[in-house]
Amino acid sequence: MGFVSLLASNAVLSALSISNLGLISSMVGFLHHEKDNVHTYQVNWPGNTVQLAVEPKKLWVDQGHTSNGVAGYGFFLGLFGIFVAWWLRKHHTRSVRLPIIGNRSFLTCLQTPSRLLLTLVILHFLAVLFTLSAIIFVFLVTNQTKGQHISEAIARSNVPYPADKWTPETWFKAVRDLPISKHEHDRISSKITNMVAWRWILIPIFLTDIAAFSASAFEYFKQRRGEFGSKNARAGGFEEK
Repeated sequence: MGFVSLLASNAVLSALSISNLGLISSMVGFLHHEKDNVHTYQVNWPGNTVQLAVEPKKLWVDQGHTSNGVAGYGFFLGLFGIFVAWWLRKHHTRSVRLPIIGNRSFLTCLQTPSRLLLTLVILHFLAVLFTLSAIIFVFLVTNQTKGQHISEAIARSNVPYPADKWTPETWFKAVRDLPISKHEHDRISSKITNMVAWRWILIPIFLTDIAAFSASAFEYFKQRRGEFGSKNARAGGFEEK
């Protein structure tokens, strides 16, 4: 069961992380496309048409970089965890011959702690802390900027919107609520879905981090108990051969 839980948790971690990397990359590609190719959105307020710049003056993207780091770390950590699980499957025991009273002896297998496994435990613990910090930061920033609106009185053609501070998600939600063309509305809405998705996927990544950390720590301490058992056996009069 230790091998299965270790393998499964790390495989799920890699799968969730690469999915989140794809969603974040989609957002980054969208931002670059809008800035380089679209430039402005035509906003048709009654009696006032404005060519609104695709990005505001104060666009906060640090939460995207942080989430991208979490996803990249989780993907490669999951692959490393899969490797360690398979390695332990093949090398998780060593043969020890313990003589018994008289001429009889038996062959048993005692586990010894693996440095690879200890490394995995430490990396998973760091992943738990990293992902938790990212969740707090991303959701805090999003909540600080949500519910804002683009004011007709402030917006000017071909000038980055100067008021407030925005995340890509909250900015494009505000743009979507403006009187823009249906094509732009639908296109922006699909990208907003991706932005919301990568933010919420941080939570299952965090839960998987905890599961993978628990599985690796359980396996490590199980091996430690095996090592202590072998030492106690030798201390009681057995010798390793």
